[in-house]
Amino acid sequence: MLIRNKYIDINDKIKFIKSKDYINVKTYKDIKLLIEKAKNNLYDNKGLIINKATGYTAKITNKTINKIIHPKTNFKVFNSRYIDNLNASCYLKDLFENAIYIDTLKPMKQKTNSPSEIGYHHFVAPLKMNNKCYKALITVKERINSKTLYVISVQIFTFNYFKNNILVKELIDNIDIWNYDLQDYNHYDYNSFITETAETIENELVWIIT
Repeated sequence: MLIRNKYIDINDKIKFIKSKDYINVKTYKDIKLLIEKAKNNLYDNKGLIINKATGYTAKITNKTINKIIHPKTNFKVFNSRYIDNLNASCYLKDLFENAIYIDTLKPMKQKTNSPSEIGYHHFVAPLKMNNKCYKALITVKERINSKTLYVISVQIFTFNYFKNNILVKELIDNIDIWNYDLQDYNHYDYNSFITETAETIENELVWIIT
């Protein structure tokens, strides 16, 4: 599947999604409250979501919710990144709707021959939360014989920014995405998106911003 940001220009501005009720976690009671809030918001937004920049449709499923609440085995519930990601997941629908497509990567080596998986598409959206600016990286999976993408996860990373809107070219600049095939990060900067350098899972060249 070739994905392009065909409905948005690289110099367009995007508004930050704003979190109104960030939950600071200090106790087990706080983390329980945050998990329930995240679950409720995600369940309320289960179903189809349309990404404005590409026109592609994705879906929040039970697997999405379970992976966000339990990202891996033996994770630490008081980890600050986990707490931030949970707070951000409450806005996953809005984030995906306003996200910009970055790149498509192959499945992990052990899943390359999977009869159902084609690849993983990566998007980024701007988020303001807890008086900080974040880039929310959203991963969605594409399956064979399905026109719908499936949201897998959302992870957020702080960056220095102070305005209420951000240019597309600023949002997509300076992003790192883990490449399981290479066991290293792919680094993307502004120049990656205005040249024919990005490859799809079918090894075809793509203009990511059109």
